[in-house]
Amino acid sequence: MHPLRALNDEGGQILRQIILIGIIVLAVVFLLVEVGPIIWGRIFIINDAEDVANAVAFEYKLTGSDSDAVQEAATKMRLMGYSDDEIRESVVEFLPVESKTKEKVRVTIVRYANTLITRHIKYFKRFARMAKTKEVSIASSTPWESE
Repeated sequence: MHPLRALNDEGGQILRQIILIGIIVLAVVFLLVEVGPIIWGRIFIINDAEDVANAVAFEYKLTGSDSDAVQEAATKMRLMGYSDDEIRESVVEFLPVESKTKEKVRVTIVRYANTLITRHIKYFKRFARMAKTKEVSIASSTPWESE
């Protein structure tokens, strides 16, 4: 008897249900594994943006140098596990732009969720891109708390 014909009798109906449930469970697990890093990344990037913005503002307050503050942002992000590409895509702005004395710093950090699909299919990488902007006052900045 052919194995697929065995699925048509009474015993085969149970086996068919077990196979269907197995396929559904595998699909759900695959979706959780692929979507989970994107969800967790969006949660953690909020704290990362705040930490980097505070570090930049505090460094600018100490040194008064834009380049030192930007270097501090890159160092902080590297310690947090950001890749060089993510660091290059991130932006640090000192506000107001036209003024000599800067009052605020605006930091936009970029992170890509690392999933199986985005690692192997470059088209989907754009869906894994996460960005968060945080603005902090330089005058009230400390390295351990935000505004």
